[in-house]
Amino acid sequence: MLLTKELTIKENTSKRVYAPIIVFASSFLMYLIAILPILVQRGLPFFYYGDYNVQQIPFYIVAHRAVRSGELFWNWNIDLGGSMAGDFSFYLWGSPFFWLTVLFPEGAIPYLMPVLMALKYAFAALCAYIYIRKYVKRDVYAMIGGYLFAFSGFNACNIVFNHFTDSVAFFPLYLHFFDKLMEEKTFDEDGNLFLPKKSLIRFILMTTFMSIVNYYFFFGQVLFLLIYYVVKIGIKNHIRENLVLFNRALLGGIIGVLIAGFFLVPAFVGVSGNTRLDNFISGYDMLIYPSEKLIWDIFKSMAMLPDIIGKGTLFYTSTVKNASLAAYIPMFGLSGVVAFMLFEDKKKSWQKHLLIVCLVIALIPVFNSAFSFFNSSYYARWFYMPVLIMSQMTAVTVERGRTKEFKKGTIFAVLFFLLFVLIYFLPSTDEDGKRVFFKMSDNNAIFIRDLIGTAVLCIFLIVTTFFINKKRKIITFFLVVISCIIATYIPVKNGSSIISDRGKEMWQEQMLENTVTVDLSDFCRGEVDSTSTNYDMVWGIPSVHCFLSTVPSQIFTFLEGTGNIKRTVETNIPVERAGLRAIISAKYYFENAEISKNRTYYNGEGTDGYQYLDTQNGFDIFENLNFIPMGFTYDYYITESEWSDVEAKERDYDLARLLILPNKVAMEVEKTVAMKEITAEDLFEENISYLKFTQECEKRRQTSCSSFEPDTHGFTARTAKLKDDTLVFFSVPNRKGFKCRVDGKKTQIYTADYGLMAIPVSRGEHVIRVDYRPEGLFAGILMTGFGLLLLALYCCMLKIIKKND
Repeated sequence: MLLTKELTIKENTSKRVYAPIIVFASSFLMYLIAILPILVQRGLPFFYYGDYNVQQIPFYIVAHRAVRSGELFWNWNIDLGGSMAGDFSFYLWGSPFFWLTVLFPEGAIPYLMPVLMALKYAFAALCAYIYIRKYVKRDVYAMIGGYLFAFSGFNACNIVFNHFTDSVAFFPLYLHFFDKLMEEKTFDEDGNLFLPKKSLIRFILMTTFMSIVNYYFFFGQVLFLLIYYVVKIGIKNHIRENLVLFNRALLGGIIGVLIAGFFLVPAFVGVSGNTRLDNFISGYDMLIYPSEKLIWDIFKSMAMLPDIIGKGTLFYTSTVKNASLAAYIPMFGLSGVVAFMLFEDKKKSWQKHLLIVCLVIALIPVFNSAFSFFNSSYYARWFYMPVLIMSQMTAVTVERGRTKEFKKGTIFAVLFFLLFVLIYFLPSTDEDGKRVFFKMSDNNAIFIRDLIGTAVLCIFLIVTTFFINKKRKIITFFLVVISCIIATYIPVKNGSSIISDRGKEMWQEQMLENTVTVDLSDFCRGEVDSTSTNYDMVWGIPSVHCFLSTVPSQIFTFLEGTGNIKRTVETNIPVERAGLRAIISAKYYFENAEISKNRTYYNGEGTDGYQYLDTQNGFDIFENLNFIPMGFTYDYYITESEWSDVEAKERDYDLARLLILPNKVAMEVEKTVAMKEITAEDLFEENISYLKFTQECEKRRQTSCSSFEPDTHGFTARTAKLKDDTLVFFSVPNRKGFKCRVDGKKTQIYTADYGLMAIPVSRGEHVIRVDYRPEGLFAGILMTGFGLLLLALYCCMLKIIKKND
């Protein structure tokens, strides 16, 4: 009898050991199987659409190249330049999956991307398994819960945003460690405050890790943990216990963030001033969504396979274009959630209350925006957190078997899905006022795939709930696995179908396998057309057409101030702005002759002064005859207050003859430089012609630096032989981290043209050295040191207490 009991214990322990390995390995394979038809059809590297092609892969390549070459600080190939910490912390700089690629050559990156995503799915399933395991009795149901979370509609929807999954994958483990910390007793037997040991240290280290992986998602996770604590723990505890538990979590969180200071401070400083961060929700937008369709779209996201980013279907509006609105649980939909709530109806279920709170938050704009720093743009990028709770509830429900509650939940989920099918079949009117059918959805082909896929999964659910008696556990497990594969394949198919095989072929040939070679012996910048965004980033050519959200704030203010160009996620200078291109040393324009349908340069409608140079890699290359090398001087300046009185976009040519200075700077340098002041009235009296503009460009070119050598720590420039004391202008964002020496003497850097550099020099030739140290790095290192000190002191205190005991 005793021997049998011991064997049973060993068997159960063995299953516990192998289950995590199985869930990790199987999830890895399941993702690869889901995308296998796409790989077979189109071959490697994996090709998707949108940001995946023009952001995720280029960013990985550029960052990989920077790390392998030791360029860890300033990068000159991203827009007008930017810090690696500021530009890439949101995307990949803190991702363990990115740093894994450093072990491989650059050419392998596009081929590694699907493998990395499979790894992310595997970690998501494993971490969810660990979190859900304590809520179910058997491993198999925890595995099911892990699969449902990893292969949820949220993750499938966001494959195009490759970096989102990094943070999503590890969140269940973070929640697990939080639970462990909260489960520790608050007081010992003598009534003294109990100090947790391993649980607090794990929570601290996990907080550090999560904040580094992605600071944006970490902010939302902290907010969710607060709600989670109040609903699950806070409302049932006494005030004394709550004070202990809350302060315990607060202490762990603070120490964890302090330890991450070396990473977080430079990242935050790098994006400070970014206009996307200042766009706060206000007014009626705090209370009401701009379209009543959005509420319906939120509910649809729980009932069906997800829409893909940028291509919505039923109830689609531009508001949700990049919102990541998806919350579908593969096969089960809301069946498990509804069944759980029905079963727990007479009990105090924190899961039920938490989901109700999450639903209220999702339906009220200001609450929803709290997870995105109260940004006015609509985002549902926090939905993965309630999806984890929904997956847990579903796993618990499935383990209970074919209960009446589960049957009711299944009927509800199927009817809920059929409601949206019915809406799709409703008649509508076209632009001519005629009654039409099957026109309720945008992107109809995508919706039909979603509809068919969800219908198949509903059939699986019905079979599981009503028709399986024998071997129910095994059959349910395999149906879940198949459902997860289908629930991932269809969104991937939808996204992949947007771009043709020819598009994939050209993307691979033109961006990855071949480059455009131009003369870069003297520093200059290029520009690709809208069909080939960020291609030049991969080629290694500094570009003025950059699709990256987190560039330095000075680039935003420069474009707005000098050209009345409002930058959001992309620097895209209007085609007619010859003056703006001249002063930022834009020398080349690359027009994709193979793809571009609106070839403005080819048709002679492009920027003035560009002439055809060559054709390479399918691109027609045009050279700017008005190109001005880096580091040049002006004869005239105008104050910002005077410049604000003119229409910036109409005075584009004037940028080549005058420097725009802040009023305070102008007063400071007016007696020390030979530049003359121009007023707005002077500009109104003369409209500069194109001929005059070319002459001004030539004057600037004559004064440009004889050499300009950039590196990751700044740049070294040797000026021309200057006739007078003046300001040398550099089209480099004037970050606080830059320090200047002229001939070895410390020299102030002034802000010019609303965010770029102007350095005062005297007559003659000079060597200018500008050094860059990431802003906040020293403060961040101090924070990290202080955090580690606090952690060490806490550990020492625990040892002293243990020794005394």
